[in-house]
Amino acid sequence: TIYKRAQVFLIDVDETQSGNETYTKTVYTPSYTIKAKTLVLATGAMGRSAPPVPGEAEYLGQGVSYCATCDGAFYRDSPVAVYGATTEAMEEALFLTKFASTVHWITPTDIQRQASLYSEAKKLELNKDFSTDLAQKLLDLPNVKHYTRTKLLSVQGDVSGVTGVEIRALPGDKNEPEIVPVEGAFIYGAGGGSKPITDFIQNRVALQEDGGVQVTDEMETSVPGVYAIGDIRNTAYKQVVVAAADGCIAAMAIDKYINSRKTVKVDWIHK
Repeated sequence: TIYKRAQVFLIDVDETQSGNETYTKTVYTPSYTIKAKTLVLATGAMGRSAPPVPGEAEYLGQGVSYCATCDGAFYRDSPVAVYGATTEAMEEALFLTKFASTVHWITPTDIQRQASLYSEAKKLELNKDFSTDLAQKLLDLPNVKHYTRTKLLSVQGDVSGVTGVEIRALPGDKNEPEIVPVEGAFIYGAGGGSKPITDFIQNRVALQEDGGVQVTDEMETSVPGVYAIGDIRNTAYKQVVVAAADGCIAAMAIDKYINSRKTVKVDWIHK
């Protein structure tokens, strides 16, 4: 098994498009092209509702990510940046501390003051999307460097991917921008969300009205031999265990598809 991280910009899903009778599924990246008999779409969803900062869209999939659980392991012993002050951002940053050498946590607000205000006014539900305990847990970790009241200006990079993030302490008119060298940038400045990442599909398979990929009970899309699992389906149950279960179902369905079976082959049967 070979694991490769690459930005996928297009797929082909049938013989007419791929020009190959056997390997009818094709994945195109800037560095190479992959052909296969089957294809699983598992790009997840992104929490993005605001306009991206410069460089964010350009390096999406090449260092920019919206899912630490999906991509955190790629940054083992490497510095990363996490932008955002919501519970989602803090949970993602905490997960990344297991892999990254340093997690540069950048927040546009004063976390310490926000935590103090929240503690004093819990009954008012000052901010349901803020966890005081989680914030303190992050601040106490040795490999977390916090940048308070700081704005993310842009994502820097080159042909290899992300090389840093440009930030500026607030108020902006009194401070000069600085570059923080990182290999990954996890951006949660829009306050969460769940938009399936399907731009590269370009109508090759059918989508639901909510933007998720349409699948059968076997995770097969509208195109035979193409499957979709996890948050790209845009289900209400956005948990790792659900995505893993989707993957198991798809793997068994792929075995049936490749071997032209009528039913799924199982390890054991109840009698």
